[in-house]
Amino acid sequence: MQYAVGKSPIFIGGAPRSGTTLLRAMVNASRNIVCGPEMRVIPALCHLAEQIEAGQSDVLERGYGLDRQAVNDQFARAIDKLLAPLHARTGARVAEKTPANILHFHRLRQIFPDSPLISIVRDGRDVVASLLSMDWTDARTGQPMAITRDAEAAAQLWCASVEAGWRVQADPNYFELRYEDLVADTAGTISRLFDALGEDDDAKARALDHADAFDGRQGIAESSADRVSRPVDRRAIDRWQTDLDDTQLATVMRVAGSHLEQLGYV
Repeated sequence: MQYAVGKSPIFIGGAPRSGTTLLRAMVNASRNIVCGPEMRVIPALCHLAEQIEAGQSDVLERGYGLDRQAVNDQFARAIDKLLAPLHARTGARVAEKTPANILHFHRLRQIFPDSPLISIVRDGRDVVASLLSMDWTDARTGQPMAITRDAEAAAQLWCASVEAGWRVQADPNYFELRYEDLVADTAGTISRLFDALGEDDDAKARALDHADAFDGRQGIAESSADRVSRPVDRRAIDRWQTDLDDTQLATVMRVAGSHLEQLGYV
C-alpha cells in the first residue's frame, strides 16, 4: 500500500504517565520525524476495527467481498489520511503518540504491517503515584477518572499496558524503552532507538535538545507538557517512595507485583 505520509507511520504508546510525552518531544526534535500532540483518535479506530472483526467480518466477506485484510486496509487509509496533513506540512516521516496506542499495538500491526511500534515502560509504582496526582475527569460523566482516585484501577491500567507490549514483543519492528533509561542515559537510549529507525547522528543530536524545540502549548491534553519543556532530570524516579502511602503501595503490589518483578523493578 502507498501511504500519503510516505513511509509507514510510527506509533508510540505506553501507560499514561510513563514518559510518552518526553519521548514524543525527543522524536519530534529530530526534524526527520514529526510527532505532533497526541490525537487520541487512533485507539478509537482500532477499537472499532476490533468490534467489526468480532461481529461483522463474516457478513462483510460473504455479502460485500471484503475480507479481514480489505477491512484493515480501509482503516490504514483512514489513519493515513488523518496523518497526511502533518507530513505535507513538514515533509518528515510521521509518528503519532497517544498512550492508549499501546493497548492496540496488536491491531496496529495488522493494519500497518511495516510500522515501527514503540512503547515506553516505567516503574508501575511511579506510574500509579503520578496518576493519583492528576485531576483528569471523564468527559462522559464529568466525574474524576478512576485511575486518578483508585490505586487498584491505576495499577490495572499499567498492567494492561505492559501486557499489550508483551503481546507483540517478538515483533522485529517493536521497540521497548524504559523511562528510567531515557532519563539516566538519554543519549545512549535515543541512539539505540534511532539506529533501529534508520536515523542519522544529526537527528540524534537534535533529539537531545528537545527542550529547545518543544512547544508545550500545542499539547493541551498533555499533562506533562510543562515538565517536558525543561531539560531532562531524574527527580521523578522512585517518587512512589514518598507519594504512595502503605495502603496504596500494598494495593499496587497485590495487583502488579508479578509484573514489576518480571520487569526487574523489584
